[in-house]
Amino acid sequence: MHNAISTADHVLAAFGRQTENSNPGGFGALYDALPDDTPELCRIVQNCVLHLFWIREATYGITLAQLKASGRHLCEEFGYSTIEERLRSIVALKDSPLAEARPATLRNVVCCRDFALLLVSILRHKGIPARVRTGVALYLDPSHPEDHYVTEFWKTAERRWQLADPQIDTVQRKAMRLTVDTTDLPPGSFLTGWQLLDAMRSGALQNADRVGFPPANAGLTYGRNKLFADFVSLTGREIPVHAWWGIGKPESVEPGDSALLDRMIALLRGIDQNDPAALNEALHLAATHPRLRMPDGYLVPPWAPEPGWGLDI
Repeated sequence: MHNAISTADHVLAAFGRQTENSNPGGFGALYDALPDDTPELCRIVQNCVLHLFWIREATYGITLAQLKASGRHLCEEFGYSTIEERLRSIVALKDSPLAEARPATLRNVVCCRDFALLLVSILRHKGIPARVRTGVALYLDPSHPEDHYVTEFWKTAERRWQLADPQIDTVQRKAMRLTVDTTDLPPGSFLTGWQLLDAMRSGALQNADRVGFPPANAGLTYGRNKLFADFVSLTGREIPVHAWWGIGKPESVEPGDSALLDRMIALLRGIDQNDPAALNEALHLAATHPRLRMPDGYLVPPWAPEPGWGLDI
């Protein structure tokens, strides 16, 4: 992204450019033969990666223990920040076109963020404005808003942003008994970071104190974390799920945070309307504000499952 953003078309162009994390690097040629159809691109993404928490004998016919026994370094694989790293790992498992069917054992182990970012990377390569959004999905479990990442892309013919969930394949759709079109999520079925915190603050979201990851990262604390992750994503840093700093850290609260959160919500609301002034200010804040700017020398920490998850990987 750059500072010459003065029209709505400039906003769209900004989201059509690769970022450090979405750039395929030397693997861009893998995208050249892919179709433009978004549902088909979602299926291709699903052909390349598998969600860590869905890997078991009853779903995809494999187990994490089997992958680990084959010599895979699953924590490292899960923790990749960039699509270039991800594609390098995918190709190392099976050097073939991305659309060519591959067995579950040869798919990369990821989370929802990586499905979303891979689809964004492909769409941007095709010149389609796209971005990673994070917040909560209301369509996966109606009784509990679920932490999630999805892809948002510009539907030129309809002049609107469209949300797609590239993680949900036929296995997961059947298991969760989903009827919603996950390649074109209906309005209100996914709350982005700013929508989530806004709904929590206003009381529009019931049982908000239980949303997130209790006890340390739930309620308004979780809402602030999601707002931060969504904000940095739309200003050029689609960070992994285990990366945060400044106002995004659950345990970090400072005077002035409330006013900053208000401003972040207002700017993201404007960006959703393709407002160039909002994107310019958001980019400036992300680069300069001490509570938002990525610290000098920051390195994404290694990822490991929480002790209570029972994952021996």
